[in-house]
Amino acid sequence: MISFNTLARIAKLVALLGFFLPWVLVSCSGNEIAHGSGVDMMTGHLQPNPQLAQMQAQGGGDSASTDHMSKGAPEIFVILAFALIVAGLLGSLLLRGRAASALIVATSVLAIGSAFYGFEHMHAAMIESANRGAEHASNGGDQQAAEMSASVGNAVAGAIRIEKQDGFWVTIGALAAAAVLALIALAMPASAPPEAQLRFGIAAQ
Repeated sequence: MISFNTLARIAKLVALLGFFLPWVLVSCSGNEIAHGSGVDMMTGHLQPNPQLAQMQAQGGGDSASTDHMSKGAPEIFVILAFALIVAGLLGSLLLRGRAASALIVATSVLAIGSAFYGFEHMHAAMIESANRGAEHASNGGDQQAAEMSASVGNAVAGAIRIEKQDGFWVTIGALAAAAVLALIALAMPASAPPEAQLRFGIAAQ
């Protein structure tokens, strides 16, 4: 019979696979700017909306702002979440019993927190980028132009939305499942074999 720790490891593998699914959708005033997977967030290269770029080109607009928002810095907290999952998975293969269970729980909980914070950090970085662009545009102009640029920058910053997509929730759900399974393993008698652990868990339900 398979043990709870083994099931938790499988859940962690599912969490890693979630990074290759859609994680984020960036929009401004209801218009999609870019989207990407967890891997895209880690590399800092989101996929820009091709329709928006085409509309800007047809209208004679500059697509630099769209490219800038889709090609930001690598999201360090998403990288940390990925690293924690890998470390927990590999560490649990080296450890046994309660030590493996405790490592799975700790890394899963920390990875969940890091993934959620990664979105907050990304949102703050985009707002700062929009404000910085407005300040740059106002340099060398008169006060009225500077105030107008600042107003536009604030409007853009307030309209930016970052939405979590299915891949993100797959990762979070798998990490939560891994943590619960490892907690059940921690609750098992230390001397109980995997078969007895699984029967105990079923009986407890």
